[in-house]
Amino acid sequence: MRNKVAGALRIAAAMTVVVSLIGAGCLARSPWIVLLATPALALLYALGKFRQWQMAWRAGGLKSVCLGLLVVLPVQLVLGYVFYLIGRGLASLVAPAPVVAFGTGDILGVAFMFLIGLACSLAIIKLEANASDLQDPRTAPAVNCTSAPTEELELEIDPRPLTPNTFFKSPGYWRADPLCEALEGRGKRVNKPALAASDAQVAAAEDRIGFSLPEGLRALYRMLDGGYVGALYVPLKSDPGPVFDDWRGAFSIDYSSLCPLKALRTVRAHYEDFTDDPDDMPAQADKLLVLQARYGDMTLLDYAQPGEPRVRIVDFDRHGDVPDLSFESFDAFFQALRRPKEKAPRPFDRRLFRSKPLGDLPEEDRATAFWGDGVHPFVNVAKGRDDGWEPKAMADDALIDETEARIGAKLPEALRQLWRAKNGGEVAYRFMEDGPDREFEPFEELAPLEYAATLAELSRRIDFAPGETPWHESIADADKLVVLNAKRDELVLLDCRHEGNPSLLVVKDFEDAGLDNARTFEDIDALIARLRKFERSTSVAT
Repeated sequence: MRNKVAGALRIAAAMTVVVSLIGAGCLARSPWIVLLATPALALLYALGKFRQWQMAWRAGGLKSVCLGLLVVLPVQLVLGYVFYLIGRGLASLVAPAPVVAFGTGDILGVAFMFLIGLACSLAIIKLEANASDLQDPRTAPAVNCTSAPTEELELEIDPRPLTPNTFFKSPGYWRADPLCEALEGRGKRVNKPALAASDAQVAAAEDRIGFSLPEGLRALYRMLDGGYVGALYVPLKSDPGPVFDDWRGAFSIDYSSLCPLKALRTVRAHYEDFTDDPDDMPAQADKLLVLQARYGDMTLLDYAQPGEPRVRIVDFDRHGDVPDLSFESFDAFFQALRRPKEKAPRPFDRRLFRSKPLGDLPEEDRATAFWGDGVHPFVNVAKGRDDGWEPKAMADDALIDETEARIGAKLPEALRQLWRAKNGGEVAYRFMEDGPDREFEPFEELAPLEYAATLAELSRRIDFAPGETPWHESIADADKLVVLNAKRDELVLLDCRHEGNPSLLVVKDFEDAGLDNARTFEDIDALIARLRKFERSTSVAT
């Protein structure tokens, strides 16, 4: 109810201004009245966007507000004269009259307009503030994510402190992918290091760099030997607002990762990669250990003083040796870290962004339409090697027979038809509807048949970390699971462990869950028929 009243008052305030200026033109009042009204119009505009101007004050103080007014004043002046001239034009059509000299009546008219607008604006501010205060967060309706975000929330920070368990988001994109390497390697030995660092690895790294790591950092490495931490910020002031100027990105915000132990090195070693000019070297570069760096933007451990190393966040390219922030210890730095609130995905009708299902196409066109334009990464690697291992463009009967003999299973006819059209690569029809507001992507690419291998065979190509059980020992009948693609923790498997036609398994978190969370598709033909490609249309696809 309060919001409805506030909305009505906004309309009333706006109409008061518009009608007053058009009326001044109709009554042939002096054009100087618009100049007199401009500061009042600017103030009413600011009150109408009270929260945004509040944030401008918090972000930049008086300077920010003054700069904003320099933009608002000329805009209001132009708009004022537009409405005034509309009134003059209307009056000239009815009863032309000479312009009245500027006088006391004009001043009183502007004051009356301003007072009505001021009363409406103050009432709106009060109503909206009360509505915000009265809202119970336990019963408040969910935010409508389809509306535009509020201007004042440049950076909405989650107030909850991080914990070691919430620090890492993933092992990181650049970490070695042993399963993919084993699939592509066609017989070469692949090393699979443990994700977490051992005490011995931490000690070896400390011996190499010549510094002892803080215990809090050691604990993180024992959980994961470096990796992607996501967007993390630390405050630049004691009472930071939701604006970027009040926060500083940590761990080089574009990279947002903690270096693995093997990559830890000093600022001197980092700079020696691209310069040997001593004048380019930051001060005490031998005493600064890089936790993450993007050019000169670095998060560092500072060992220049005895005792616990400080944490410094500095951009040498912009500010030289002067740190943007400094923390007395790693623990103090970790306690200050905050993550932005995750924004809910903006809802939309996904059917508007998908083609018709592949099964709606003529049967003779489905296999060709299934594939996208891009080739599989393995093909590009093979072309670069130029050693005769380049896959065929299309799978002929000889390749299919050789593949089936190697994997010890017959490929379903539906898959044979697909690979006959193109021997692996990017997939165009790779999405399926998975409920009214969800989608599922079984695969984004599939490997050429020359690389298809059982999970047991791939497991035997890998040297696992001490204490880890190879997959051909931990997964039952791994020799009857055929890997059609592997990328990070995502696998596409042909499951031949049961009698009858094979099924398809799609695994999204193999490292953590193995096959426990695999999505099973018993009917491969039906799965392929359901697939859609990303294609925005003007009408709902059926």
